[in-house]
Amino acid sequence: MDEGEHLSAELGTFRLLERMLYLSDAVFAIALTLLVLELRLPPGVTDANLFQGILAMEPRLVAFVTTFALVSVFWIAHVSMARRLTVFDWPVAWVNLAFLFTIAMTPFASTLLGDYSVFGNAWRFYCLVLVVIGAAQVVLFLVIWRDHGRLVGDMSRREYWYRLVRAASPGATFAIALTISLLGLTHLSFYLAWVLTPAILIGARQLFGSGRPVTGAAEVTPDA
Repeated sequence: MDEGEHLSAELGTFRLLERMLYLSDAVFAIALTLLVLELRLPPGVTDANLFQGILAMEPRLVAFVTTFALVSVFWIAHVSMARRLTVFDWPVAWVNLAFLFTIAMTPFASTLLGDYSVFGNAWRFYCLVLVVIGAAQVVLFLVIWRDHGRLVGDMSRREYWYRLVRAASPGATFAIALTISLLGLTHLSFYLAWVLTPAILIGARQLFGSGRPVTGAAEVTPDA
């Protein structure tokens, strides 16, 4: 392969990586947009009682804010993982699609949470969706960081474990919350969910550090 063909192959695989990341961002953007489309005033609200109508939407507003924050956290985690990719990889592309499938479930789960009590089955289903998203995120991490970090460049063992714990923390948190809810401690389950994830992340940072910074330009080579 001469230099021109080599550059053409590099450009082609770079475009594949770009398309995968553009699709990922688009799915996250659509999921976040669909969340706000579910915010509708109750029937019969007029301009005179507008603010009372908005207050009556409190469960849906809480579900919207909560889910928007969680999906944003998953997007930040996805950016953190994907920015380390130096090559396009078909297994990563397929697992990434599976992860995006779970993200696409969040508007539906948020709607159920807003329509029904946060201390019943709607909350349990919500936790289940978050557990599935967390599991998909861990699988995506493992596929990206397989083969001793071949796809992301050099990586220390300390950084690997820090990033793995960070990827696993949301799913682990909501798995615990789901278990506690199934035991009948619904209020404890709901409030504990918002405490455990930050606690796990802080613990991971203290134990493993924050990982090394990313330096240098990435290069793309074919791996189809």
